Amino acid sequence: MSALRVRIAFTKVKEAKYIAHLDLARVFERSLRRAGIKTAYSEGFNPHPKISFGSALAVGVEGEREYVDIELAQEIELKEILGRLQEQLPVGIRLLEGRVIADGTKALMAVLNSASYNISVALGLPVSEERLQEGITSWLARKQIPYERYSKKGRIEKDIRPWVKGLKGHIDGDNAIFELEVEVGNQGSVRPEEVIASLCDLEKLPLDLDILRIKRTGIYVSYEGQKYSPMEHEAFGK
Repeated sequence: MSALRVRIAFTKVKEAKYIAHLDLARVFERSLRRAGIKTAYSEGFNPHPKISFGSALAVGVEGEREYVDIELAQEIELKEILGRLQEQLPVGIRLLEGRVIADGTKALMAVLNSASYNISVALGLPVSEERLQEGITSWLARKQIPYERYSKKGRIEKDIRPWVKGLKGHIDGDNAIFELEVEVGNQGSVRPEEVIASLCDLEKLPLDLDILRIKRTGIYVSYEGQKYSPMEHEAFGK
């Protein structure tokens, strides 16, 4: 039985961006143990620590503001939790803020439904600002954008257009910089690299997809036209 449930916002940047999602839970579990903070465990044949994250980040993608819920088996001050835990976490994972949440608060995966990304991609050939804007406008105007994704089950074709809520871009020297907002949730989402690859292909933009840097700048609770951080009171129960 848990004594305390906390929600923590953190960064996942620099070398930490190469930590896979499943390994991230182990990093937090190990760090909590080293910090002397007792974690609550699930019941059953194979108990595991009650640590849950928001939407997973792909390996190699940085996260400026990610979230984790942790259930503890002891009463302890929030500042002490954050301080002791931070000392044990690897470089690139920095705790930004935390708050105690009620037991009935919905899980992060149940409420987070919108994410924003900053994407930098090298130009294979010179592209004017006007040409880039024409390409973005044309891409957004398409009603359907089929994209082939390959998995262990084979080739899957999906329409990625409904998942894209917004796309902006500009030229910065030898790079194109994009701001992307997508829907996320239990039904799936679209990968940022899929959007850029589709834009490159359909609008004939000479982007070098081998030189691509992706950073998730935020993940939110989007509700009735407003975006909330899962740390805000307004986001609880949405």
